[in-house]
Amino acid sequence: MMESGMLSSQQIKSWAKEVGFQDCGIARARVLAEAETEFLHSVEHGYHAEMHYLERNVDGRFNPESLLPGCKSVIVVTYNYLTDSEPKSDKYRTARYTWIQDYHILVKDLLEKLAAMIVNDYPTVKYRTTVDSSAISEKRWAVEAGVGCMGKNGLVHNDNGSFFVIGTLLVDRFCDQYDPSLPKSDCGECEMCIRSCPVNALETPFRVDARRCVSYHNTEDKMPNYNELALQKYLFGCDICQEVCPRNKKKFPDPLNESKKSLFLPLENDGWESLSETDFKHYFSDTSILRRKYARFRSLIEAKRQQEHLCRMEPQEIIQYATKVLREEADAVSKLTGYLDDNFVKAVQEIIECKGRVIVTGIGKSAIIGQKIVGTFNSTGTPAVFMHAADAVHGDLGIIQKDDIVVCLSKSGNTPEISVLIPFLKANGNILIAIVGAMESLLAKEAHYVLNCTVSREASPNNLAPTSSAMAQLAIGDALASTLIKMRGFTTEDFAKVHPGGILGRRTRLKVEDLYKMNEVPSVKPDTSMQEVILEISGKRLGVTAVVEDGQVVGAITDGDLRRAIQHHAEIMKLQAKDIMTRNPKTIHEKTLAVDALQMMKDHQITNIFVVDDEKRYLGVIHIHDIIKEGIY
Repeated sequence: MMESGMLSSQQIKSWAKEVGFQDCGIARARVLAEAETEFLHSVEHGYHAEMHYLERNVDGRFNPESLLPGCKSVIVVTYNYLTDSEPKSDKYRTARYTWIQDYHILVKDLLEKLAAMIVNDYPTVKYRTTVDSSAISEKRWAVEAGVGCMGKNGLVHNDNGSFFVIGTLLVDRFCDQYDPSLPKSDCGECEMCIRSCPVNALETPFRVDARRCVSYHNTEDKMPNYNELALQKYLFGCDICQEVCPRNKKKFPDPLNESKKSLFLPLENDGWESLSETDFKHYFSDTSILRRKYARFRSLIEAKRQQEHLCRMEPQEIIQYATKVLREEADAVSKLTGYLDDNFVKAVQEIIECKGRVIVTGIGKSAIIGQKIVGTFNSTGTPAVFMHAADAVHGDLGIIQKDDIVVCLSKSGNTPEISVLIPFLKANGNILIAIVGAMESLLAKEAHYVLNCTVSREASPNNLAPTSSAMAQLAIGDALASTLIKMRGFTTEDFAKVHPGGILGRRTRLKVEDLYKMNEVPSVKPDTSMQEVILEISGKRLGVTAVVEDGQVVGAITDGDLRRAIQHHAEIMKLQAKDIMTRNPKTIHEKTLAVDALQMMKDHQITNIFVVDDEKRYLGVIHIHDIIKEGIY
């Protein structure tokens, strides 16, 4: 029994492995001030959705002493739940962590065993175990203890992947050694998780927006939108971003054995659909899924079945319905011409004369349309900035200066964020232009100029999703931008200047010299043997070589020339380059625009052209694909 002194880190980690944990790290207890600041920023911006419990006892998340007075060390353990098995159903799936016993119970029991081992050697040690059940931020402490790092979609480990759950053991005793933290994963440029998310919940890397997340809506949301969830395969939780992560493609040494696999994995599609409440309790009795009531589970399955019925529309029905949507949206946009009046004229004049910038704001789908309008303004000579209405009332109002004009987009014109924004704009003396679909709204009444984009109904089923209204806002924005282009005399050349990375910009600036340097420089002399010619063409992988004499191109040999030579010469290997070359091939100056080089290749029906300098010295070769891959056609 080792009562006095520090706890042995090595011994604790050995015990952790013995009871069944995959990994164990130990951090010195302290206040994680930086992590707390980031957390508060996320809460302030609403990334936690309706999980208001996260707003309570914030200190406890990052200060372990608030949970265990005198806490000196935070022991963090991970339990791997990855398994080689796969569910039989191809329509219904739950997150992998539900395939094992409810981790709240499983990990808690293992932690208590670990704590008992510590207390056996250190009887006076006080401790507290937590498994997703108290305020402590387990993911942040996992980072601090070195058993995880922040990946772009949440907690991950560079060697062990992300299919693990976390437990923490707080103790009031120092350890003889602590582990270094692992702040961020070495994800590098990889964005597979971000691109895989069907709802764009990972739009901001290293932060999950719960308001969009499928897992939040099917596990935490008190009033989920079953129609939206029916579009996804997952009934409980979501692993999409984890399944594509390269970290989880490794073969781990200890996958879960058969005894730990859940009973419901063999269920096929009809088995899920016929689940009774008794079956539900039987299959999920010891899993995390049981925390959700049977009625909710049943509702989601029924929603998915209804969605499947909709997806069985005949091809012609699909075309007919899509045509109906497009016609309704086109009709909504067409009716906007009747709303154009003096408000539009004065709005354009105000923007033309504006000494500041155009600040475009909105919320929800209107915010997305606003960002597009800003992009169009900036690319056509009207300086503009997008400001999200929700962020504006939480500190971003400083973006707006006195000389700026504010364009506010809203279908209803009565959202709380806009209601808070309007008094500030009036006090600040800014011109307010409203693009609004409700002429009796607060925004319409308070704006200096109102651009009416009212629609009679949405083109979407049930008249719910913003479709026609979003298209109307976009059309009004394009009408504004296009009118401003006309009034400014904005030319094609002006457009190219602000699009150096776009196709037009590349067409006006990309030169031959920017391309040939990326290629090898195939070159032979007139008296080079055919064997060397073949090796040069094959080795430089451009399908051609220049025949060079005194630094200048005197001929060209292509793959086609070689094939023709084989047909006409029985002993081709006795020939030299000059015997089969095409004399005086086409050349082009290095300063020539790439678009002109492309046209020259088209005119002469060639795929390669040799590049020369002022002295007609051979510099290299470009292939037609070099130009096309730059987006120039």
